[in-house]
Amino acid sequence: MRTMIIFGMLFLNIELAQARDYSRIFAKVDPAIVVIETSETNIEFSDKGVVQTTSRGLGSGVIFAKTGQILTASHVVHDANELTVELHDGRRLKARVLASVISADLAVIELVNPPENLVVAKLGDSDDTRIGEEVFVIGAPYGLDHTLTTGNISGRRVQTDGVVFSKVEFLQTDAPINQGNSGGPMFNIRGEVIGIVSYIQSQSGGNEGLGFAASINMAKDVIIDQRALWWGMRYLPLNEKMLKMLNVADYSEGLMVQSVADGSLAAELGVKPGILPVLLGDQQILLGGDVILEIGGHAFYSTQKGFLRIQEYLKKKSSGDEIEVTVYRAGKKLTLKGIKP
Repeated sequence: MRTMIIFGMLFLNIELAQARDYSRIFAKVDPAIVVIETSETNIEFSDKGVVQTTSRGLGSGVIFAKTGQILTASHVVHDANELTVELHDGRRLKARVLASVISADLAVIELVNPPENLVVAKLGDSDDTRIGEEVFVIGAPYGLDHTLTTGNISGRRVQTDGVVFSKVEFLQTDAPINQGNSGGPMFNIRGEVIGIVSYIQSQSGGNEGLGFAASINMAKDVIIDQRALWWGMRYLPLNEKMLKMLNVADYSEGLMVQSVADGSLAAELGVKPGILPVLLGDQQILLGGDVILEIGGHAFYSTQKGFLRIQEYLKKKSSGDEIEVTVYRAGKKLTLKGIKP
């Protein structure tokens, strides 16, 4: 009996020795974590008919540059008319979106008046991350700011046949992730950012051990090293049959604009959002907005070649250059012009 007790105590001591203390590394990186509050405008049905409402959103982010630039998830900020960032010390500052890539669920926002001596997080190399490696996530699940959760990398999900990019990569983890964690950083045990929290797979709506973070190397490729634009609009893709229903001739594809965020490139161009909500099956869509047909004289095609052609046009334009977008509005084709930020 005594031998069994001693054996049990030894086993317990081994388990305790294996438990990692994250307190020091948390204290080091946590000042770089922010809470992001958003304000968005929506058009909805109500008992009074069609009304415009304002919704509030909550997410997380991580400061990665002394100039006040913050990495977060695209779905947190893409439609936002207003952004407020709360720093580690409680200061609340205004921010604006610089870039957003919906397909990678990544965005960069910037503090309007960044304070001095900001703490920045170190970006790691997610290609070195291995399945089974320990990780931790810091964010604001259900509004509980600066919450740390731990787990392991449980998978690597790579889509190699994407239309917009040749590689879209998400790191899978069992570290608990819930609403409010979106946009927050995933760290390796050295305190380096290796991912930006994107989404969970869940039947209950809460954490079930299947969380996904956009890899930091993908973030470097698509939004940090080469700055993407923030169009700031939501849209529905239209095929040739749908376009004919809207009396749009000579085009096989287009984008029906649903919403346009204040301060975005789409707003600068004067793109008009939908104004009339209708139900298409179980989905509410907005009619009456612009249908985008061309960008820089290039017809829109939802193929890799089509996207690359438009990307090349935009890459040739420097900040301050004029950009042209052709839309169908109220029965006519119009060319809208704006300045690339």
